[in-house]
Amino acid sequence: MSKEECDSIFIASTNVLENINELQSGKKLGFKRKLKEIKEEALQEEMLFSSEEFDIFGGITEDKTKLSILGNEKHREIKKSKFRILEINKNTENEKFIEVLEEIEKNLRSALNKAKFGMKLNAFFASDAPLNNQTYSILYMNPQNAIDTAKEVDKINLYSIKLKEKTKAIALTNIIYYDNTNRTLPLGMNISDKIITNISKLKLEPKKQKLFRINQEIDEITVHTKIICVYEYDVVEE
Repeated sequence: MSKEECDSIFIASTNVLENINELQSGKKLGFKRKLKEIKEEALQEEMLFSSEEFDIFGGITEDKTKLSILGNEKHREIKKSKFRILEINKNTENEKFIEVLEEIEKNLRSALNKAKFGMKLNAFFASDAPLNNQTYSILYMNPQNAIDTAKEVDKINLYSIKLKEKTKAIALTNIIYYDNTNRTLPLGMNISDKIITNISKLKLEPKKQKLFRINQEIDEITVHTKIICVYEYDVVEE
């Protein structure tokens, strides 16, 4: 994949994914609110790192010779900046924000069109909405991580999707989160267990359905019960 495609996958793993999906509806609602939210994030990060040089796109200027540890291996790579990729600064207008998101969505389509997952694996997605309403989605290898994304919902639909070697899905490996300029980045998935795919483009065959309850401890005396509806699907290769 190109650097632009990797950058776009990184952005899709952030809180901007819902806006990327909205582009396909043609409504383009909520973009001004999201832009304001991201600008506030950038300002907070600037204050947190006030001793560092903060560039015009909201990213921290890092020392490219600095050694970091990832997966017990040393590297000299820089973490990707959401603000830099989205070209966010204090003067960014809504039209520019939408233009950048449209380019990111184009790069996502390009990356997934040429992707093959390469292995058989059950991936999980949690939502309170039907699966057929989903487009670009982040799936998880660990079902608990999927469930944790729906903490505020009492009844969760947990979708288990059996990906195959030829499924158009991409695992978020280390290179999605770092610019590998120095070619020192360790291989693997040391940062997350996330996978991105466009669920609406997958041909899914329902297999099983079951229901169970889990108890989540809120504090020492409060326990909250959640209902989990599990739906299992196979990806049918065309």
